[in-house]
Parts: sequence; C-alpha cells; structure tokens
Amino acid sequence: MSRNFTFDLFRLNIEDDSDLFKSVDLPRVRTDSDLIKIFEETILATHDQEQETRTALFKWSLRDFQNYFEFNENRGFLQLTLARSVVNKDGPIVTNNGMAIGTSSLNPPLASTATIFVDLARHLVLVEHTGELSNTAWKDFFEKIMKSAIGKLEKYSSIALEAIPEKNGIIGLFKSFQSVTRLKVTLRIPNPELTRYTQSLYDDLVSSNLREITQDMSNPNGMSKSESARPFACAVLAEQGYRKGEVTITGIRGDNYETITSGNTAVKGNIPNLRDFIRGMHVTAKTKETQNALIAIASEVDRIHPIPD
Repeated sequence: MSRNFTFDLFRLNIEDDSDLFKSVDLPRVRTDSDLIKIFEETILATHDQEQETRTALFKWSLRDFQNYFEFNENRGFLQLTLARSVVNKDGPIVTNNGMAIGTSSLNPPLASTATIFVDLARHLVLVEHTGELSNTAWKDFFEKIMKSAIGKLEKYSSIALEAIPEKNGIIGLFKSFQSVTRLKVTLRIPNPELTRYTQSLYDDLVSSNLREITQDMSNPNGMSKSESARPFACAVLAEQGYRKGEVTITGIRGDNYETITSGNTAVKGNIPNLRDFIRGMHVTAKTKETQNALIAIASEVDRIHPIPD
C-alpha cells in the first residue's frame, strides 16, 4: 500500500448570498480572520450533515481543527478531518437459519476519513484523495457544513470549491483551437492571484463593483486569441479556479467543429512517504517534523499550481 499523501487541489471561493429583501450592508465573509473563525466553527456536531441514499444513511462531519500559523504566518495552513460515518446500511445479514436482507447499525458508527488542508495565503484547499471518499458527494456536504457554520456566525456568504485543473488544462485547450467561435464561463473575482493577463480584467470588475460575471463571448468568424485580449484573460482566471462550474469552448479544432467543456477534474499533488504522519499531525507535538511536513505540502502545492508571476 502506498505511503504517499495524495491530494486534489481546489480554489476556495467566497460567494455572497443575494436577497432583495435584505439590506445591502449585510456582514459578509471577507478576511482570513473570518475564514479561520468559520473553520473553527465547522467542527461542532451541530453542523453535521446527513445523507440518505436508497440503501444507507450517512453522516458527514468536520473534526480535528488545527491552526499551524505559528510555524509560518506568511504561509499559514489550517488542517481538518472530513469524515463520512455509516449510520445504518441495508444489505445481506447472516442469521442462525441462513441469509436475510435487513438493516445493520453500529454505535458509534464507523467512518471513512480524508485529511483537508487550507492554504490561506493562496486561498487553496487540499483534499486527500482516498479510495473511499473521492468518488462520493463529499464536496456537496463539505460546502453544506461550511454554509451551516457561516450561518451560525451570522455572515451572509458561502464557501464554494472549484477544481484547479492541470497546468494549462484550460489555457492549453483554448490555444488548441485554430479558431474559437464561442467561449462561455462564469468568473468569480474575490482574492485573485493576479497575473499580467488578468490585472486589467480584475480592475474592470472591481471598478464596476462586480463579484461574479458570466462571459458568453462569440464570433462566428473567430475571436481574438491574443494574450492581451479579454478571452485569454477569462481563460487564465478560470484556470486559476476563479470560476463557477465548467468552461465551454466552441470552434475549429483539428479541422473539426467541436464544443468541449473543461475544468471539473482537479490536479493531483503527491508527497512521498508522509501519509501517516500528515494524517496524524493534529495530535502530535509541535515538532520539527511537523514544520518540515508543512514545508513539503507548500512546495508541492506551488509545484502543481505555481504562484502567478
């Protein structure tokens, strides 16, 4: 069995609730201090979420909050454990007289877990890639737990995770078209890591007091693919994770007229030989090994998703 710590990388986006019947001056999530308080709140059992399927009842929880800012306040990490407990499950049961179909319950229930790190300096979230949870609806229930905690703190925002694609996953796709006739993407702009490609787009949105914008650009004769033009800037922001959902690109590619969506698959990071230590860091003493592990985590994040120039 691999002893490597493997994770998927996501952008942490802040969405504001919209309600025409509420004041425009509602308290919103804006600062890193807000985010730390929210993650501290999420580990309370009152924010656990139930998931009922056709054959089972699960409970999703966040626990084991740990703040590692004392090691490096300029690159502070938070750590939590995401758990899915099996409250009860239907299936074959062995009886004294043979087999039967019934419901089995355990108390306390067994849980599958994944370690989560929040890189507050870059607003990135690392989610351990596990065979038990990675193909479940973990993201939906993580966001529901966050929403519950934010509500308890009386903030009118929510947290959404968007996959960071492979390097050049969206930009490379954009460039692979000989002619792009349509580009559709919804962009979010809070806390961007700006590049020379996105600065003017960001400034335009800020001056317009916009925090989210849907771009549906089209030209049957082909739009500009220049790195100084708006379509390329949108593709760069989308690749950085400042988007909502998929990116849709239509045009001529390989002499065919195609429509391709991209952005849902997260890039993977891999830290050799540290899986068990990283999983248990929240219960270990504050040691040099913990600091070295955090350095390794930051280094791998920056390798698979480099800090913008």
